[in-house]
Order: sequence, then C-alpha cells, then structure tokens
Amino acid sequence: MSGLAHYFEDEGLATVIVALIREHIVSMRPPRALWVPFELGRPFGAPGDAGLQRRVLQAALDLLDRDAAKPLLVDFDEAAPHAAGDPDWRSPEGLDGSSALAEAASLLPVWQRACKRSGRSTVGVSGLEPLLAVEYIERFHDAEPMANPKGMAPVSRARFAIDDIKAFYLEAALANGGYPSTLQLNDWLWGETRVGKLLLDFQHRALGAGDKNLNLIAGSLVPAERTIAFNAGNR
Repeated sequence: MSGLAHYFEDEGLATVIVALIREHIVSMRPPRALWVPFELGRPFGAPGDAGLQRRVLQAALDLLDRDAAKPLLVDFDEAAPHAAGDPDWRSPEGLDGSSALAEAASLLPVWQRACKRSGRSTVGVSGLEPLLAVEYIERFHDAEPMANPKGMAPVSRARFAIDDIKAFYLEAALANGGYPSTLQLNDWLWGETRVGKLLLDFQHRALGAGDKNLNLIAGSLVPAERTIAFNAGNR
C-alpha cells in the first residue's frame, strides 16, 4: 500500500496509510501515515468498538491537513484496548458437538442474532448458505461430493465456502458482545469446535490430494500456527 500511495500522489491524489507494521512505513516512506499499536488484521482496533474506530479514522483524515512536503509519520496516541483479550467474553455455549454440520446448525440462531445486532454480515461469497457451505466442505473429498452450483469451479467454491464458514463462526462469536482478541477467537474456532477440525482436516487432505489447484488454495485456508499444531497431533 505504501508503494501505491507514491503512485497515487504522483497523479495528484492525496493518500493516508493506516499502518500496523511501523518498520514497513519507515522503509517505504509514504507521504502520510498513521501508525496504530493494534494487532495484525485490526488497523481500526477491536470489532464492534465504533468509538475507537471513529477516532482512528479521524486521526488519519486529520493528516490530510498537514504539510507532507516530507514523509509524515504520526503515532496514534491510544493504547490497544483488550490487547490481552477480553476476560468477560464468552464463546457460544450449548452447541451440538455430534458432527460439524450439527454444530453449525445449532450455531445458526446465534449467528442470526449477531447479524441482527450488528446489522451486517460478510457471509455469502461462496453463494452458499452457511449450513450448505459446511456440507459442501464436509463432502468435498467423498466419492459422491455435494453437487456444485453453476457459476464457480469446485475448488474456487471450496475456497470461498471456507471463507464463509470462518466468517459465520467468528461473527456468531460476537453475538453477546465483548471485545475478544484474535487469539481468543482462534483458540475457540480452531481448538474447540467441530468445524475447526473439519477445516483443518480439509486442508490436510487437500495438500495430499495431488491436485495442483487444491494445492494453490490449501496454504491460505488455516493460520500457519494452527496447521503446525494439527500436523504435530496427527503424526
């Protein structure tokens, strides 16, 4: 993004970078940058904290009023809230653990409540409803996989179905509010749910399937540290 900022500025478009990795900004020297002390993936802070997000955005936009004859790097002056996690957050309880599909079905009303609470959702890129996305992945390597709707190659559908499944679970995790850290959310999804184990197993089987298209997507489906832990536990 810092490189793009230079190109845009050369064309007369003012830019501001909200940066999570200070070393990159120091090295690339974009015209204007706001460094924020938040965890990776959260440049505007914790999800649901609209007040903090607004303050970050305002601080970034304020840089447009500053002289950027030389590269401008400003530190956001608020510490990362809930950096160690939210002790009051609780993961969804009472889920049906008999299978991944049953678990997802029991999570559905929780997710619907979360969507109503937030007024939005990012689920839907695969074109499948959440439970169908789980079933699609569950049956992908079977002798008789689930039928793939027209309009998307099977491997692409699998990639986006997994994106939808992860969004479905992580959005549901916020149904009761709170500001869980990424670590808290990942510990729950990958360590405590049947669906997390399903996705880890899918990646493991995809890497060993001898399909170059599956290999292309497999490495980006699961966080690296979760893959390492899963592989170590299956030796």
